[in-house]
Amino acid sequence: MKVPSSTALNYVRGRAQMAMTCQVRITRRNRPLGYDEETLIYTPTPDPEVLYEGPARIWELSGGPNVVVGDLDIQHQTTQLSIPWNTEAVISQYDEVLVIDCETDAQMVGKRYEVQTVAKAGQLRATRRFEVSGVN
Repeated sequence: MKVPSSTALNYVRGRAQMAMTCQVRITRRNRPLGYDEETLIYTPTPDPEVLYEGPARIWELSGGPNVVVGDLDIQHQTTQLSIPWNTEAVISQYDEVLVIDCETDAQMVGKRYEVQTVAKAGQLRATRRFEVSGVN
């Protein structure tokens, strides 16, 4: 198998980054091992660790099987998030994503997501890619 040149990889990754029209902040909270014994309430730490802040692309993919809940037929849709390939941060499941700016859709600003899965692949990918679910 022939490995693409660094010029080709830089071109593809640069083109992918051009589609990243939103600015996001990805954070991780320090999650305690349990709940407060007296109140049985989980209280997250007030200051999450900022893992990444920068450009991102957020888009939805329709498809997959429909889910039947009672008498309702619900179409499955997943939301994807991409950040630049050369990002040093290691993003994990349950990390939180906040959209802080979006030049193509002002209604995206303030939306929050939670990372559900992290796409694993070799060095030929154009972006770091995640499946996320909306929090608000």
